[in-house]
Amino acid sequence: MRKDGMAAEKGEFAERLRRAAERAAAKAGIEASEDNLTKMTVYVEELRKWNNAYNLVGRKVGEEGLESLLRDALSPLIIKGLFAEGKEVLDIGSGAGMPGIPLYLVAGPFPLTLVESQRKRITFLKHICRKLELEEARVYGGRLEEMARTEDHLNAYEVGMARAVMDPMRLVRLARPLLCEKGRLVLFLGKKDAENIRKAALGLAEKGFELEVLRSTQRIAGKENYLAVLRKAGR
Repeated sequence: MRKDGMAAEKGEFAERLRRAAERAAAKAGIEASEDNLTKMTVYVEELRKWNNAYNLVGRKVGEEGLESLLRDALSPLIIKGLFAEGKEVLDIGSGAGMPGIPLYLVAGPFPLTLVESQRKRITFLKHICRKLELEEARVYGGRLEEMARTEDHLNAYEVGMARAVMDPMRLVRLARPLLCEKGRLVLFLGKKDAENIRKAALGLAEKGFELEVLRSTQRIAGKENYLAVLRKAGR
């Protein structure tokens, strides 16, 4: 393919992503700034480039796959007030920055900690935070279990998010020490796990959480996944 054709194709992809992010924000009643929408396209282009070299999200993930990941990452926008008033947000098992970075660009800025243990992904996260000048975002290079044993992080976060990290009930147990009282844990779930969480409501209470809401993400993500929002109860 000629260089001018490649450039045109790249431009069409960037514009499609920009529109997808703008539509997701609009459905949540948020007007994303032009600067942040531009940063969003830079972020996904950088992710595509790094993914080809370092397999951050899977080398078989093409343009449609990246667009789907972006829409899915923005689905917590349907939960009103989740990122309001500069709440401390924890992105658990952030991988290549989803959902944390797209949400920061649309609903932020807010204090954001990206938790990731794989070195190549840590390197990418630090690179993209510098490149996009995400001043309130920082990277924790380590495992969630280690973080939960560090005093500075205990009871420190008002919102925790996790997307396809580990078994949901195990995640609930590990994340609890990091959330402040009445803090919320947002789980990205498939249909089967969503039903399991619904059935486990009583068991969640024993782990110090209550199921606040279980919502389909069809309206933003375009597929039948779910968000479970759990609220940490006081002792």
